[in-house]
This record gives sequence, C-alpha cells and structure tokens, in this order.
Amino acid sequence: MDEIAIKTQLIDKIEHADFEQLKEIYSLLNGYFDGEQEGGWDSLSVYQKEKINRSIEQANAGLGVSATEVIQIARKKYGLNG
Repeated sequence: MDEIAIKTQLIDKIEHADFEQLKEIYSLLNGYFDGEQEGGWDSLSVYQKEKINRSIEQANAGLGVSATEVIQIARKKYGLNG
C-alpha cells in the first residue's frame, strides 16, 4: 500500500469514528508522536483500561470462552475441517 492510500484510509477511519473511538485514536497518536512508545498500563487510554478491567471481571465471573471452544464453534459454524 502506498503513502497516499494509507493516509486516505486513515482519514476515512477517523472521519467515521464515534467520539469514544476518536478520543482513543487521539491519545494513541499523541503518545506515538510524543515518543511515549514504551507501552505498559500507564500508556493506555482510560477507554482501553476500562475495557481490559471489564474483560477481567467477566472472565473472573466465568463468562469467558476458551480459545479451543471458540475454534470448535467456528469450525462447526463454517464447516471447516481441522
């Protein structure tokens, strides 16, 4: 993909993002351009932290599905062998 195509695709995604997505994109881009690329919990946006914490709560409540189960469901649903 060339430079113009990448920029066009990014602009399109930004223009169609909802406000929460836009805030997350803004946070990620600012962190990237400010040199904050180390990663880690503190570099995540509030939205990302909330999603991770909610996922942990769901897993602790037994609401998770193992990867093995997901693969079996997908294979059955789409008629895949394996």
